[in-house]
Amino acid sequence: MLKMSLSSILKITLVAALSVPAILSIPVGSTAAASPDIVSGALTAPPPPEHTIHSLATLKYIYQAAGNVSPGGGLTANVTTSTTTYKEMKSLQVNYRLERWTGSNWVTYRSGTKSKTQTQSLSAQSSWTVITGYYYRVVSTHTANDGTNSENTTDISNSVLL
Repeated sequence: MLKMSLSSILKITLVAALSVPAILSIPVGSTAAASPDIVSGALTAPPPPEHTIHSLATLKYIYQAAGNVSPGGGLTANVTTSTTTYKEMKSLQVNYRLERWTGSNWVTYRSGTKSKTQTQSLSAQSSWTVITGYYYRVVSTHTANDGTNSENTTDISNSVLL
């Protein structure tokens, strides 16, 4: 029979315990790595940058037109739009939509409309529940009407990872 001392048993146990993590950490086969383009927490790569030149200089009535999306906390996105004209208009209207980036194209997620009469400014706000991990943007079309003529412009916000 083999006689082992207590210290020999402790040494063998220590070697075995130290070897197990090394054996468990040896990769078998190929390993998957995240795409270098994907930001932590994002389910897709970011959308390509917009190459639009947006100028209000050629407009007769609309002075300012913008839309924005920002995190509202938790699963909420806050969408805001604002329209300002040089003078009081018979009506102002904004049609806006929150778009989500799928990884290959933008799709409408939610939309809204607001209008006001006899005014020089219009603001619209919405808080919508979103699916986190995606990029979102706001596309807003602002329309001013003086009773005879109508003018519109479209704004595309920067994209935001929510």
